[in-house]
Amino acid sequence: MTTRDAFHQELREIEEAVIQMASLVEAAIARAMQALTRRDTLLADEVITSDGAINELQRSIRNRCISVMARQAPVARDLRELSTVQLVINELERMGDHAVGIAKQSVRLQGVELPPTIGDLSELAKLVREQVRAGIQAFIDVNVQAARDICAKDDEIDHQYGAIFADLLDRMAKNTAYIPVGAGLIFVAHDLERIGDRVTNICEDVIYMVTGEIEELN
Repeated sequence: MTTRDAFHQELREIEEAVIQMASLVEAAIARAMQALTRRDTLLADEVITSDGAINELQRSIRNRCISVMARQAPVARDLRELSTVQLVINELERMGDHAVGIAKQSVRLQGVELPPTIGDLSELAKLVREQVRAGIQAFIDVNVQAARDICAKDDEIDHQYGAIFADLLDRMAKNTAYIPVGAGLIFVAHDLERIGDRVTNICEDVIYMVTGEIEELN
């Protein structure tokens, strides 16, 4: 195997680790929302505990990228790809933190009645998870057009978030006893909205990786 072949083999292995990390993050988002809707504190605790695995994978990938850079001294596109990997895993790690935030709210809201808005939150979470999966796929496929299309869909996340936020504020204004529940669910909605923003960051990173140009897509 030539040095060049060895380099690309390492890149493929790093990409596989990124896919694994994204899968863990997507699962954490889904399980955190399940914990909230099913009032399952044990599942919430599992989400909080499992964040350590996401963090450890981030450290492993980062260390491997640094090792490849030191040994191979890549330039141009190869260097941008390794740099982009590190940007992507940073965003994934923060998404994991947002999933933990949702899980913590589900514990805090244990035992209280949730409003119909919880259905809207579940729909928002589904859209966000689809965006995470699509964003990582755009990175793996090195697909600039897909990255731009994914960013355009972030408007739908923002729209749903705005509607949920307004609904919860209205409920809290009409009934002050509802404020603790409403505030907790606003935090959940905000965590989901921020995950969508981090997908946009990943898509911007994909464009930088391919073109070397920094674009603000949202």
